[in-house]
Amino acid sequence: MPFRSQPFSLFRKKFPLVRHGGAALLALALSACGGKSADTPVTGAVPATPGVVAAARPMPDKTSADCSVVFYGDSILNGSYVKEELSMRHARHPAAELKAQRPAWRIDDRTVPGQSLAKVAKGFHGDPRDARVVVIESGIAEGWSGGTVLTHLPWMIEAVRFEGKIPVLTGYSRQTPNAFMTPDKLAGRDRIDDEAKRLARDMDVEFADFGSAGPAELIDDVHPTQEYSLRLTAKLIEALDRVAPECSHH
Repeated sequence: MPFRSQPFSLFRKKFPLVRHGGAALLALALSACGGKSADTPVTGAVPATPGVVAAARPMPDKTSADCSVVFYGDSILNGSYVKEELSMRHARHPAAELKAQRPAWRIDDRTVPGQSLAKVAKGFHGDPRDARVVVIESGIAEGWSGGTVLTHLPWMIEAVRFEGKIPVLTGYSRQTPNAFMTPDKLAGRDRIDDEAKRLARDMDVEFADFGSAGPAELIDDVHPTQEYSLRLTAKLIEALDRVAPECSHH
């Protein structure tokens, strides 16, 4: 039976929230934003407070509700990276670039660097959302640690649909071998990318295929350069154009 045909209550039973130990979550958060700094500065990059870059929470605007989207994600969808032990954010980060290319969208950016899918899921039911489209990108931390995204993504998709909103899943950005990105972590990324892609197909969810965004170009051990981040954002914009073509006008 396809996922989407099952009642929401069954998904809550089948995919309960799994609490990870505090030490494990801390390790995931550090690993997601703990790459080494790049030797060459990025033009236009903006400094951020060390540690977590705060997510933007714009006030609801009912007049643009039909072209409204909320982002749930980690440092990749936030557009952040590490330079000289400081958390930085690309000037043309995904939310800013979407707004520049598709100004009709009202964007509620709830991305947080280092945020695992389990952390997003923990408060997902009680997190108020008035956006028409809900983008979920978190999950790379689960892949790196040997976990799965299938514990949470199916019931989160059903929760979004239960609210009458449109879910959009993304794949996961690629990394290259280095001191931090071990073969096991790289294999974990590939495994959960396949999980998310199959789940999107089985549940008939729009999928932004980050894995097909060209070669992995990193500014530190983990995070995309500005150019790679822009290619990832282009994949997301393509997906949003498919689910809401009326919002794609410039």
